[in-house]
Amino acid sequence: MALLTPLRGAIALIAVFTLPGLFLLTFGDGWKDWAALQRWIVAIAVSIAFYPILFYWVRLVPWLTLGPYKMAGLLLAFGLAVAWKQRRDWRSLFTLTGLEWLAVSAIAMTVFTRFWTVRDLPYPAWSDSLHHTLLTHLTAIQGRLPTTMEPYFPVLLDEYHLGLYSISATVEWLAQVPAHTALLWTAQALNGLCGIGVYLVLDRKMGRVGALVGTVVVGLLSHQPAYYVNWGRFTQLSSQVVLLVALVVAWETITLWRQAWPAQRYAVLWRTAVAAGLCAAVFLLHFRVAVFYLSLLGLTWVWELWKARSEARQGWLMLGTVLLAAAGLLLVLPAAWAAVRAFLVQQAGVSSVTAATAQVVREGYYEFPWESVPILAAREWLLVVAVLCVILSLLRRNGLVGLTLLWTSSLYLMANTYHLGIGFPNLTNLGAVLIMFYLPIGIAIGAAVEEVLTVLGARRRETVARAFTALIVFAGFVASHLRVADIEPHRYFVTVEDAAAMRWIADNTDEDALFAVNTYFWLPHHPHGTDAGYWIPYFTGRDMTAAVMLLSFTPPDYQASVVRLSEAEEELAADGASLEELRSLGVDYIYIGAKGDFSGPSLDAAELSADTDAKLVYRTPHVAILEL
Repeated sequence: MALLTPLRGAIALIAVFTLPGLFLLTFGDGWKDWAALQRWIVAIAVSIAFYPILFYWVRLVPWLTLGPYKMAGLLLAFGLAVAWKQRRDWRSLFTLTGLEWLAVSAIAMTVFTRFWTVRDLPYPAWSDSLHHTLLTHLTAIQGRLPTTMEPYFPVLLDEYHLGLYSISATVEWLAQVPAHTALLWTAQALNGLCGIGVYLVLDRKMGRVGALVGTVVVGLLSHQPAYYVNWGRFTQLSSQVVLLVALVVAWETITLWRQAWPAQRYAVLWRTAVAAGLCAAVFLLHFRVAVFYLSLLGLTWVWELWKARSEARQGWLMLGTVLLAAAGLLLVLPAAWAAVRAFLVQQAGVSSVTAATAQVVREGYYEFPWESVPILAAREWLLVVAVLCVILSLLRRNGLVGLTLLWTSSLYLMANTYHLGIGFPNLTNLGAVLIMFYLPIGIAIGAAVEEVLTVLGARRRETVARAFTALIVFAGFVASHLRVADIEPHRYFVTVEDAAAMRWIADNTDEDALFAVNTYFWLPHHPHGTDAGYWIPYFTGRDMTAAVMLLSFTPPDYQASVVRLSEAEEELAADGASLEELRSLGVDYIYIGAKGDFSGPSLDAAELSADTDAKLVYRTPHVAILEL
């Protein structure tokens, strides 16, 4: 019986990440546009895109909900349709070259490392994972993407990207596992697929050896995005998996409009529809990654426009661009209007922040010292290799690397617009940009390998290509042992002892009980928990004094209440202040988890239980609950 759950999960993940894309490509005759492994990569990306588009549009129909039986039936229908369509040609799906099988092995090894990393860590890490888990659960029980985080928190969700939860909720339904498990499995599966876009770009634009090298670099040699598991950075990850695949499909769609319209109307229109869906998914999965994507897509568009100018085909290219943009905007319509409106409102309120608070926010959110680059972007050795590869490729006038360098530079500039001192341009921060540099690094190194092979003669090229292949496969195998150790233990809040304590809370406390928990202020008005007490709302339905990381999407009076409660808890932990203030604020219990407070003084059970106002009601070696 113990094997049934992971087996069910594996089947669910494979079905979720392949069947919609296989169906759409098979019945749209999209297979003929791609080589064997490329077909699977595009099918996976289209599958990922399918769920956020479906769920966002379902949310517009008040009477329509989804659920385990509907989604299982839909995926089963997709699978049967593909089997029927490919019944005479099914072998073509698995006819790969030797290098493609090596790339598949690299991707499989990457997926394996991601799941092996969390084999003994069943609960997602860090602060973002709480709202990811709650939104997964709310989506699953409501059968649609929620508009608010009630009954857990008064968070309005119109301005937040919800696409990830359409996937994780589907996994929760099909695998029949709790929301936190479905989220972790979905996130690690996505993390394992992090190199597919790099492979597709390099395989289409450079060569297959470079594509293999780029895939191994991103999945196994780089510590990013493997490190995302420690931070719960799952929404950004999901969008980045699709980003480069969407780029290739959109780029080649624009090229088709320049070269093949109107002679190949059906093929061009079909490719335009697929490209629009992938572009829309980048936005629906993470709004800010969509901004990153648009800057890259814009650069490729300028490139193609220049080519069209020399061929006198600008008109067809412009028509294709307009149709692609219109289709993409239509698909994101259920989310885009509210998101843009909320962003403008938020930027308008920036000026009301005090100078002192603004400085703290600037230091904590926008400014990153150079010492953080090897942590956030790539280790020093990989950065050096990437820079050398960029120099080599630029000397060879490699257009793909030049384009990638321009994109990377535009992202860096975008992340530093806060220096202008005005709110509107601040679309992102440097941290969010640095942690996705693994994508341009993979492209740069893979392209440089192809440039080296290009200058060699046929015989030497084959020998050197084999050497590169053997070296990168060996390096990937060695690095896989390092990837499973990319863990920051203090970020994993919930332990086995805590899980037992959660069951006690659910059985022995009132439903409206409020728990004080160990707290950390990552920004002046954004407190979050530091141990399993932070997860009390999810496990028990009770309230705690901190809040999810979406606190800025809540009413101002609620924000002020959370900040006051958290400040009172920190005062108690720091100097043993009276419990009376917590009691006056409505706190009923104090929860002290096994992990305590990594950031400073933790609540002390022995000290607090000595106070006549606090009664120790639950105790294990590392967990304590006190009643006020």
